[in-house]
Amino acid sequence: MSIFRKWVLAIVMFVALIVDGICSFYLHQFMNYGSFGAASVILPISMMLIGLFDDTNDNEIWLAIGIGIVADIYFYGIIGIYTVFLPVSCWICQKVARFLPEVFWARLIVILFGTTVFVAYDWLVFKAVGLADASVYTLLMSLLVNLGWSAVVFVLVYWIWGNLAQDYPFLIDLNAYRV
Repeated sequence: MSIFRKWVLAIVMFVALIVDGICSFYLHQFMNYGSFGAASVILPISMMLIGLFDDTNDNEIWLAIGIGIVADIYFYGIIGIYTVFLPVSCWICQKVARFLPEVFWARLIVILFGTTVFVAYDWLVFKAVGLADASVYTLLMSLLVNLGWSAVVFVLVYWIWGNLAQDYPFLIDLNAYRV
């Protein structure tokens, strides 16, 4: 059973990937404000929260790379956007978590900044390869809508990922530390 405990976080991240895809497919009409839409950012928020809650586990960077590859194939069919963003954001969140207070509001600010960077990075990559033709104004207005939805998603998943990251760290056997 201890083998299963080591992989709980990876399994739940895979479930979060599926939920993110389902939400982006079925809830996209609700995630708009006028002609400006928000992205479904459950997966990036989840990975950043894991980095913020467990800042000493370097194995989570490998989890982020693996989930990033699977997410890129699942969402885009090409490897790149999630494969780069998830490990980098997890690593940065682990470094930031060492000097930020461990309170809800500080983590909310980090997540809102991270999701804003993710959406802008997404737009930049798609604009560079010619898949997107949205203007900078549309990007900025969509970022505002995305901030609102990111705050809602953050509130909904904060305690879930906090408990999972602390109780089931990726590839770490906590039984060795119990007396």
